[in-house]
Amino acid sequence: MLSSKIFFIIVQVLLFYAAMKDNLSDAVPLALIVCDTVITDAATGKKTLVGIFNAIGAQKFPHVVPQLSIFASLTNLEGETEIKIRMIAGNNATVLELPAKVPFRNLLDAPEIVFNLQNLRFPAPGTFELQLLARDEVIASRLLVVSEMKAQPGQNKPQQ
Repeated sequence: MLSSKIFFIIVQVLLFYAAMKDNLSDAVPLALIVCDTVITDAATGKKTLVGIFNAIGAQKFPHVVPQLSIFASLTNLEGETEIKIRMIAGNNATVLELPAKVPFRNLLDAPEIVFNLQNLRFPAPGTFELQLLARDEVIASRLLVVSEMKAQPGQNKPQQ
């Protein structure tokens, strides 16, 4: 049987943990990065982000980006949590919304989430807001600028 002193200490630790959990319940974003692709090393699980960018140039519109990846990481959550990536156009229209269920083992866990997009279509130049949501709350955002570029002599492909 537990002595009353040990029981008191256990109760105090549990109360302290509960109070800390209430104060630390907001998700903390660690990364929100747009790139060409994300490579995951099969042996270590480490990720390499290739071709990081924050702007896209196109010679004509609509412009289709054949592939891009969005890398996100966040912490300070517990249990299975719904995470979303949302892209908003300058007119506040939602261009895309991608949900994912992400397991968090504890408040210190910081999973790395990769969203791979294929054939993302931009109808016109503009500034797009990329949002990271946890439990339907925006916790981070960044801008992606899509602009029209004039072709340079000898240049066949638009830059991305």
